[in-house]
Amino acid sequence: MPLFRPKPTQDATPRKGLLEDLECLWRRARVFLLAAPLLLGTGYFTGNLTKDVLAVPHEVMVAGEPVVRLDALSRRMESLRHKGLRTEESVGVYQEHVAPVELVLRRRGVPSTMARTMAWPLVEETYRNRLDVATVISVIVAESNFRPKATSNVGARGLMQIMPSWAGHWRSCGRDLYDIEGNLCAGTRILAYYLNRSGGDERRALLGYNGCVRGTNTPNCHTYPDKIARIRRQVSAELAAARPGPRPGGAASR
Repeated sequence: MPLFRPKPTQDATPRKGLLEDLECLWRRARVFLLAAPLLLGTGYFTGNLTKDVLAVPHEVMVAGEPVVRLDALSRRMESLRHKGLRTEESVGVYQEHVAPVELVLRRRGVPSTMARTMAWPLVEETYRNRLDVATVISVIVAESNFRPKATSNVGARGLMQIMPSWAGHWRSCGRDLYDIEGNLCAGTRILAYYLNRSGGDERRALLGYNGCVRGTNTPNCHTYPDKIARIRRQVSAELAAARPGPRPGGAASR
């Protein structure tokens, strides 16, 4: 047994206690860091759930937008109902007037997306100018064969081969003659202009549209109305076959 045992220094015990406290604190911190994501996620979910439950009578999301009051939601529903009726009407117009044209364009080699883009404004502008759809389609076939970027050797542009001097003549049609809608807008107006100018004489109107007033712009241009008439007979038959018709049992078919 040793005769002399050194006395512990005065600060040994406090230092040991401090180290134990720090170690304990570190362990707790690690547990908290590991549990924090779970606690935060649970709290976020619970908070949102509570918010949703409490907000049901006061706030509803419609098409991603908050409708704060139920009476406002009622008005929104009424608006959507009327829009639904208009949509139903537009579907009916599409099926009866536009879809047959779209089908004819596709069968003539126009890509589906372009046929859909082209068909509605073609019918709309044709009707606006009191023209015949088969005639307008025939002019497009003869002029560009449905190529929106077509350019002739004299500078005529787009689907209906419009000369640049007509660009911007009608503000609502724009100035870009390579634009599908703008070209159809201007082209049908030009055709209607010549038809009105000729007193309803279609042959003279087509000659004017083709720039064949004196027969100098295009070789054999005097045959242009006959060419349109031949194409129109084919197109008219195609449109008749594509339009909705009765099916046995009362259903419609295209």
